[in-house]
Amino acid sequence: MKDIEVNYEGDDIVAYNKLLFERFPQALFDPDFLESNSLLSINNAELQHGRGGIYGFEYNEINLVLRHYRRGGVPAIFIDDKYLWMTLAKTRAMQEMEILLTMHGAGLPVPIPAAAHIHRNGLTYQADIITVLIPNAKTLSSLLVEDSVSSEEWQRMGQIIKKFHHYNCHHADLNAHNIMLDQQKEIYLIDFDRSIIKASSEKWKMQNLGRLKRSLEKLANSNKDFHYHPTDFSSLMQGYAD
Repeated sequence: MKDIEVNYEGDDIVAYNKLLFERFPQALFDPDFLESNSLLSINNAELQHGRGGIYGFEYNEINLVLRHYRRGGVPAIFIDDKYLWMTLAKTRAMQEMEILLTMHGAGLPVPIPAAAHIHRNGLTYQADIITVLIPNAKTLSSLLVEDSVSSEEWQRMGQIIKKFHHYNCHHADLNAHNIMLDQQKEIYLIDFDRSIIKASSEKWKMQNLGRLKRSLEKLANSNKDFHYHPTDFSSLMQGYAD
């Protein structure tokens, strides 16, 4: 994409958002470097909601979030963070960076992609992505541990998801950890790993919503202090139908 600059150095590739940076050092993808240079500036405990390490730091007066790609489930036991190399465009990091740029360009509430790193090792690669931090925001899952969410906010979530579906954006892991609300109650979707633009179909859109519903039910069943009721999802679906 025209807004992405790509630099090659040996087995490493760094792609960065030219609208944000004139250059982007590869060292910023190394958590040890960030820590030793006192760049870690965000409460990282609040960022731990996915697979692997997530680190918040500041660069060029921009608050950023670094995430390393790791596998989930049974494959993680054997290969953890390695993926089969095909082309740069088909790496997890570049695909996520490009869909985030596309969705942000369409005016949808997503993190702004900052940079991606791919390290090749023969037939495999490892990858990282960095996005701009959504300030003063918490995941839906963490908010529901603290308190309930209003019916109006649930409806607004449904409206936001509908906007993504209008653009035929299939979020591969739509769950309560990947929806964020900021202090102004603005709603964002995050973590677009493996997400794609696909042909419109009510089937996959309803499956997408079903995945979110199951994640909420699972969290409610495992935590008695989780403030979720089935009527909440009814409110979300009401907003989706509007």
